[in-house]
Amino acid sequence: MQVGETTPVPGPPIADSGPRSRFSWLRGWRTPVHRDGLALVLSSALSSGIGLIYWVVVARLFPPDVVGVNQVALSTMMMLGGVAHLNLTYALLRFVPVAGAATRRLVIAGYLVTVVVASLVGGVFALGARIWAPQLLAAVGQLGLLAFFMLATPVWAIFTVQDYVLTGIRKARLVPLENLVFAVLKVGLLAVAAWFTVQGGIAVSWVAATAIVVLGVTVWLLARALPAHGRTNADKAVPITLGSIATYLRADYAGAVFWQAAIMGLPVLVLARLGAEAAATYGIVWQIGMALYLVASGMGQSMVAHSAADPGGLEAARKAMITKALTLIVPVVAVLVLASPLVLSIFGSHYVESGTGALVLIALSAVPNVITAATVSSARVRQRMGVLFGVPATISMIVIVLSWVLMPYLGITGVALAWLLGQSVMSAVILTVTAPWLPPLLATRVDALRSAALLRRVGPDAVLTAGVEHPDRWVVRERLSGGSESVVVSVRPEDGPGALLKACDTVRSTTGLRRQTEVLSALHGDARIAHWTVLIPTILGAGDVGGSYCVMESRMPGEAGTLALHDPARRRLLTASAISTISELHRCTSTTVVAGDDELRRWVHDPMAVVIDAVPRNLRSQARRLADGLDRRMRGRRLPVGWMHGDYGPVNVLTRPDGRVCAVVDWCEADERGFPVLDVMIFLQLSHVIADGEELGPMVLRWLQEPLPPGAHLLARAQRTLGGEPLDPATMALLGWLQHVSTTIAKSREYAANPVWNRRNLRAVLRGAATTYAVDGRGRVPNQQATRSGAAAEATG
Repeated sequence: MQVGETTPVPGPPIADSGPRSRFSWLRGWRTPVHRDGLALVLSSALSSGIGLIYWVVVARLFPPDVVGVNQVALSTMMMLGGVAHLNLTYALLRFVPVAGAATRRLVIAGYLVTVVVASLVGGVFALGARIWAPQLLAAVGQLGLLAFFMLATPVWAIFTVQDYVLTGIRKARLVPLENLVFAVLKVGLLAVAAWFTVQGGIAVSWVAATAIVVLGVTVWLLARALPAHGRTNADKAVPITLGSIATYLRADYAGAVFWQAAIMGLPVLVLARLGAEAAATYGIVWQIGMALYLVASGMGQSMVAHSAADPGGLEAARKAMITKALTLIVPVVAVLVLASPLVLSIFGSHYVESGTGALVLIALSAVPNVITAATVSSARVRQRMGVLFGVPATISMIVIVLSWVLMPYLGITGVALAWLLGQSVMSAVILTVTAPWLPPLLATRVDALRSAALLRRVGPDAVLTAGVEHPDRWVVRERLSGGSESVVVSVRPEDGPGALLKACDTVRSTTGLRRQTEVLSALHGDARIAHWTVLIPTILGAGDVGGSYCVMESRMPGEAGTLALHDPARRRLLTASAISTISELHRCTSTTVVAGDDELRRWVHDPMAVVIDAVPRNLRSQARRLADGLDRRMRGRRLPVGWMHGDYGPVNVLTRPDGRVCAVVDWCEADERGFPVLDVMIFLQLSHVIADGEELGPMVLRWLQEPLPPGAHLLARAQRTLGGEPLDPATMALLGWLQHVSTTIAKSREYAANPVWNRRNLRAVLRGAATTYAVDGRGRVPNQQATRSGAAAEATG
């Protein structure tokens, strides 16, 4: 839809948010990240499906106690393999896409380390089995246990690693084929082992199938796939050092060890606590539950691979991953909850009697697992080491401890209940911490925790990374402010003036802080305002540390401008000084142009697109009509264009004790092609909001009804000074509102998600101004009384 399509000169388009095609959801799976994720999920589905056939055959051919011992041996071997690969799975997934010509060397080194460590770990477990697995030792014998674990553990570790390598080189679609071959081989070799009554046939068939697949895939990777990937992606290569890999693995590996202990080590506890038959049932139930867990794991692997080189869209990718994974998981969970006895009946009556409740609880735990898995995958891209360790370690500790406590009373149902509780508790914490809006008291505490964590993560290294002169002389002092996305702290050298260290935690806040760095550098380099730049901070250094962007800037003198607003004498001087100060920037950098598509896109349509995304669908047409009305009043007029601050309010000016402005800060929203007069309008609006305690939405609606709103003469003088054609007060009031609310939403998602703020400051203004303003060509809003009553009630409700 074109905004202004009813006018002779239409404005630029705003994306249509109307009803989607009934098949539009299918197009979402065509994006590379979701396509590869779906390929990994399909791989898991195929291997799990045929794997279940494998265990059905096992359950029908062997008694539960034999099945239980083999289940424990295999799950323990897989746990040791997961520990032994040192979490190189995600390290290779992270670095293979950007290794360039070094791709094959990187993978070979990873394989060699994995094989050596896995053999050692398997041997140590087998030799110490008398201590930690006496039942397994009694069933298999020392020599057989040693041979099995020293040979099978490295094979399984490589089998696990190679799936991540395939995903890293964008060959995830081959993983389903690989796992299909593995699953079919398992069943075939099991039949051969059963026919010839091979001792330990269950475990032997599993390991032999794994070895055949590993050999074939490894030869193909080393001979063809990895060299081709290195040549194709040579331009994306970045330096990869042992230190960078070790730093990446450190916390991630520790968390992975806990996770492996929970998912693969619990069968050992079940065997020790409840016996072999219970271990057999738990093994079958967990195979089904793990198939659901692998859906989120596959989607997460794809997200990590595709976001490694471009983390800018990580937050959107995380949300999309959650949506897609739940779409796949929830229907299956519903079937398992309703039909768990029927599902288990294919394995035999023993499994129905002892595993029905456990299967229901394990299936339900797969739903919160989507939240926790998405969080861990996102943390891998952003290298958030605390999250990489904390989330899996916490879940694992809850599950292991609760399982040990509950097993004597509930059997394996207690283990399943532990999984559901562990996943639910952690997902609840994650949803609370990442919620776009929380009640003020809770939000304050969550923001304090996040900003403190950000400050710990950045630490003193930020001073070194920022590239300031003599970094050893700077000391991090007190925290001045902070929230859910950023933190500001005072830093001081041994002598001389202090500075501010700013660090950001999200892509959104990082984009703003990088923008401020660019703006301040540009302003200081502009010869036209050399006399004026003493009022703005100077960038002392900038850089990335701990996955966060940090900036050190000079600390400007003065007190917050908001303090002067509550003193009538100083308020008048503050207003005059603030407008005079910013007007000098406008005067030196502005020119007049005929407002056309580019200007109206920047001043009207782009900000309105932000508002449209934050309001219900039934108000979006009114938002477009309001944008249409603003477009028509400005299009074709000669208007000033130049540097504007973009968020020029009392909170962003510093004053002397008498109220005169001595500094202007926070340039994240500045625009060199802005509509400068809006700075004056926004300052007038925010001054009244802060001083009078009135919210912006109700105030704007009231100003639209007044012939001359407060400060109109200052606004008119500012427009005359810059030349061009002056705009009427109603248009300026709405443009100021639009600029401020769109900036506020862009800075923090909490405002748009706050139902009270959204209702009073967005919905009320759209309902009260959009329709009538769009059809009145004089810049006034007719039929005020009739159109304002409902909006005013909502704005003050």
